[in-house]
Amino acid sequence: MNIGFSTFVLEGGQTGVATYIRELLRFLQLKDSDNSYDLLMSKNDADLITLSNPNFSKSVVPSIIGQPLINIAWHNMVLAGLGKKYDVLHIPSARRIPLIKNTKVVATVHDLAAFAVDAKYDSARMFFNRKVVPAMIRNADHVITVSEFTKSDIVKHTGYPEEKISVIYSGINSDLFRPVPPDEAKEMLQMLHGLEKPFLIYISRLEHPAKNHVRLIEAFERFKLENDSAHQLVFAGADWNGAETIRARAAESPVKDDIIFLGFVPVKSLPLLYSGCDLMVFPSLFEGFGFPIIEALACGAPVICSNTSSMNEIASDLVPTFDPSNSEAIFQTLATTLSKGLNDETRARGMEYAITFDWRKTARSVMEVYRSVV
Repeated sequence: MNIGFSTFVLEGGQTGVATYIRELLRFLQLKDSDNSYDLLMSKNDADLITLSNPNFSKSVVPSIIGQPLINIAWHNMVLAGLGKKYDVLHIPSARRIPLIKNTKVVATVHDLAAFAVDAKYDSARMFFNRKVVPAMIRNADHVITVSEFTKSDIVKHTGYPEEKISVIYSGINSDLFRPVPPDEAKEMLQMLHGLEKPFLIYISRLEHPAKNHVRLIEAFERFKLENDSAHQLVFAGADWNGAETIRARAAESPVKDDIIFLGFVPVKSLPLLYSGCDLMVFPSLFEGFGFPIIEALACGAPVICSNTSSMNEIASDLVPTFDPSNSEAIFQTLATTLSKGLNDETRARGMEYAITFDWRKTARSVMEVYRSVV
């Protein structure tokens, strides 16, 4: 087969979708020696994907084509013509699925967050996601999604046939996400980020309100004010929509000196943060998958997360959960989990569970979808 793969939502490698594209292509190169792949790429993101398989090549276009509106038009006009040379075209984002096509299209739909979070985007993008994206999804020949929850959302909000949806969990890089010895992690964190005190970590882009940083700040304030604790709250993630609201709320906090913004952190530094933290808190309002939950478990970190969308499914029965719309609930779960600590048995169960999320398995399942569609 000749497979086209659109990579235009890499966005500098700073999102969960970018992780999905980068890791899936890495393991497809390891697993697929029979088919040829043409990676369609914006020039400014071309270096984010390394080629290691001679059957994989890049078609790089000017960076301006990666801009959202232009890119959507490109997928429906230029790519419609190019599509004739592919047996199947993989579009790893619902918002880029072409309404005009000349080949079989497999699409990965990560979530339909716009239907659940009213202020997820500005009004124009909310209209696009709620009114246009469902038609785009219905135009795909097969849909891959990353959780059973998102599968049910797709059926509910778009009417796409359930039998044409494959749930294929994403993986984690098990060579990278593993425990770092505590002393080594603390030494490196002090050197790289100046972190000297015990800390809680939230790995997420700074997006308000969807990622729910403000309620976590409220819960952390109460924890600090009611406990004689040296803990800091560390946010690791790039500024996104609404970041200024999060930073302003932190700046007016009575515990502002213990709220730390690291900005975007390279993926190779994440195991240090997971291994060095006393707790990984994931209070997002809505997720299609939730990479940090599995990554943190793989590193042996104690984790708490929201009880909404896919997070209950991904966390299984290993992670205490809370209502993310209630800062009191976040505080109670946070305080209880910190006071109890994490025993060796629970840590081992989390690490064993995390290993089951394997990109090799993901790549094999995606290849099966390509074959079934063609």
